[in-house]
Amino acid sequence: MAEPQSTGELLAVAERKIHDQVSALLNWERMATKAYADNTRRAWRTDWATYSAFCEKRKLTALPSDPMTVRAFVLDRVQAGKKPASIRRYLATITRAHRAVRAMTPCDGEPVRLAVQEMKVTTSSRQRQARAVGRAEIAEFLTCAGEGLRADRERALLCMAYDTMARRAELVALNIADITLAPDGSGSVLIRRSKTDQKGEGASAYLSRETVRHLMAWLQAAAIREGAIFRRLIGRNKIGERLNPSAIAKIYKRVAQWVGLPERQVKEVSGHSIRVGATQDLLSLNIDLASVMQAGRWKSTAMPMRYGENVLAARGGMARAAELQGRNEREVNSKD
Repeated sequence: MAEPQSTGELLAVAERKIHDQVSALLNWERMATKAYADNTRRAWRTDWATYSAFCEKRKLTALPSDPMTVRAFVLDRVQAGKKPASIRRYLATITRAHRAVRAMTPCDGEPVRLAVQEMKVTTSSRQRQARAVGRAEIAEFLTCAGEGLRADRERALLCMAYDTMARRAELVALNIADITLAPDGSGSVLIRRSKTDQKGEGASAYLSRETVRHLMAWLQAAAIREGAIFRRLIGRNKIGERLNPSAIAKIYKRVAQWVGLPERQVKEVSGHSIRVGATQDLLSLNIDLASVMQAGRWKSTAMPMRYGENVLAARGGMARAAELQGRNEREVNSKD
C-alpha cells in the first residue's frame, strides 16, 4: 500500500503539472505563429486573459477547467451584456487551450451546452452594425480635405479601402509591389491574405482611375518607393512605419467629423464602416449579390446581406408591392 504523500510532495506534483501545462501552451504558440494570423492569435490571448481573470477572482481552476466553471463564465458574460458571437468565441478559445495541453475540453459538457441554450433564449444574437461610410461621404472628403501629407494619405486610403472593400489588416498590409497599373489609368492590387483566405492564395481587387491618381499623389508626396503603402505620419512631414490596423478606425472617425456627420454617428463609425458603405452602395446600384461577394471576398452571403439588409428590404417583395398598389404615393394637401 502506497504511503500518503506529504504536503510538500503534493505541492511539487502540482508545480510540475503547472510547469508542463505552461510549456505545452508555449510550444503550441510557437507552432501556431505561422499557422494563424497575428490578429487571430491576439484575439485568443485576449479571450484567455478574460477567462483566466474570471477564474482567478473566484479561485477556480482555469486549466484544466470543469464544465461548471465554464458554465458560470458563460452566464457571467451574458449578465455583462456580451453578444452570443463573443461568448462563442470565448468558448472556442477555451477549447483550443485545453487541446493545446492535451486536456479534455470542458465546453462539450452538458452544463455548458445548457448555458449556451439559455443564452440563445434570453439574449439577442443581433450585432450592432457600424455606421456606413460610403461613396457620398468619401466624395465630399476628396473635395474638401485641403492640402498636405495627411490629406494626401487619407484621400488615397479612403479610395483604396472603398475600391478593395478591404478589412483593416488587409489595407495596412498592402505594399507597392502589390499594385499593377493598367494602360487606361486604372489598376489592380493583390490582397495576399485575408480573413477568409488563411492559406494566402490571394485575390485581385480593382482600382479605379480616381483611386490610382490619389494613390500616386500620396506615394510621390511621401517619397515612398517600396514597402508599405500606408504609413504613420510623425508631425507634419515625417513618414513613419507601416500603419497599425487599429489606426484605421481613428482615421475613419476623423473623416466622418471632417465631413460633418453628427457626433452620435461619428461614434458609430468603425474600421468596418467603408466596407459596410461600399456593400450598401453596390446593392443600391443593383449589382448582383455574387459580384458583391467577389468584391468583398466573402465565402457566404451572410455578411453582405447583413450589411445591406435595409437596401435589400427597400427592393424586396413588399416594397415592390407598395409601389404597384399605389401605397407609396406622396400625400397631396388639397384646399376646399
